[in-house]
Amino acid sequence: MEEREMKKRRILFETAVAICFITILIYNFLTPMLSDDLNYATVVRQASGIGDLFRQEYRQYMTWTGRSPSHLVLRLFLFGGSKAAFNVFDSVCFTLLTLCMYLNLDHRKKYDVRAYTLLTLSVWIFGVSFAETVLWETGACNYLVAATVILGYMTLFRRYVQKADAGGIFRKIGMLLLGIWAGWCNENTSGGAILFVLLMMFFIWKDAGRSKSALHGWMFAGLSGNILGFAMMILAPGNAVRSGYKEELHSGLLGLASRWLKITLNIREQFFVLLCIFVFLTVLLYCQKAQLKIMRNMFIFFLLFGATCYAMVLAPESQVRSLFGAGIFLIIACVQGYVDVQENDALVRAGKLTAVWVLLLYMFFSYIGNGASLARIYREENERYEYLEQQAAAGVSEVTIPELRPQFHTKYSMAYASDVKADKEYWVNGAYAGYYGFDWVYGVPRDEWTQY
Repeated sequence: MEEREMKKRRILFETAVAICFITILIYNFLTPMLSDDLNYATVVRQASGIGDLFRQEYRQYMTWTGRSPSHLVLRLFLFGGSKAAFNVFDSVCFTLLTLCMYLNLDHRKKYDVRAYTLLTLSVWIFGVSFAETVLWETGACNYLVAATVILGYMTLFRRYVQKADAGGIFRKIGMLLLGIWAGWCNENTSGGAILFVLLMMFFIWKDAGRSKSALHGWMFAGLSGNILGFAMMILAPGNAVRSGYKEELHSGLLGLASRWLKITLNIREQFFVLLCIFVFLTVLLYCQKAQLKIMRNMFIFFLLFGATCYAMVLAPESQVRSLFGAGIFLIIACVQGYVDVQENDALVRAGKLTAVWVLLLYMFFSYIGNGASLARIYREENERYEYLEQQAAAGVSEVTIPELRPQFHTKYSMAYASDVKADKEYWVNGAYAGYYGFDWVYGVPRDEWTQY
């Protein structure tokens, strides 16, 4: 009977993973190229080979940003010219991210479909700037792909800790290289990975009676890789150039206080519901007299969340989407609390089960409604692209295209945040002009458009 039950749970778990992949794949195929995708594609198509892509990225490293691995992934897909290939890759990364989040939960049952479903739904519902960080090609390489690499590294680190052996030379080399990549992904989230490794090593040392022999060479190799990759990213000359374009009203301590306030307000805006859930679960676990050691993983990821958020106080004018990695850490903390809550009481057991079904019901209606809006936006974008290609083939130098209909707005598309305007010098207009070879592109309200 137990074997039959385990087989049933495995099938349910694998079905949940498959649904996760299919649902994000559909949304990916309903997301066209947008804004910076066009800018990067314009540059990438000038490359004659892979070597040129590396040279382009080196120039960007020296003049704009240090996130070279993420942008190389973007350049490679744009060079290949297949948005469909990226859609599959992005969906695989999203699914792997949810699985890595699941594998970072302690005390979970084998094939715990409820915990996995909660994690996946939470990313869909509470994921920061989902349209920009998961579905938009340029943003996904900077945030989703980066978060997947970072969580993958953290998951592998945790797995090797559980094996409790010294490993061999290949493990050291592997952890060093993966550590470099994880450290060279995203400023604040990569910093969170370094903090995670330090905390893990501290607790290993502490739980082993403060014995240094419990700390193995592969741990230091991974940590060294993290620090090296992180240094390569933040010390990029382009970061200094880019920060020169950002102006702030205040400087010095007042400037830091201003950034701290802005981050705090963004945390309230993006994470208030999740923070309330975390507080509720903490109080519930306290009432159940859960030991601090049982709640350790929950608090570790909450600490990573806070550190990842407030690390941005060091960067001028950070984007809200930079909180994506912090949100992933907070979601893990909340679901860890959910897993740790004991189900001895029928009311608690019913509440835990109800939470999953309520989120599933909410996501069902949300997915259908937002998916319809995505399909409409995709249709309008494709109409514009076809028209622009026709005008480019005709050799015209200036072209006017319609803006999107306002009634299709959805949080799962950044099309409205990167739509054309009447101003021909607006940067999005310039992206379209550069990609199709026009001198100027103008935008006009959709209800004034009569060409198609």
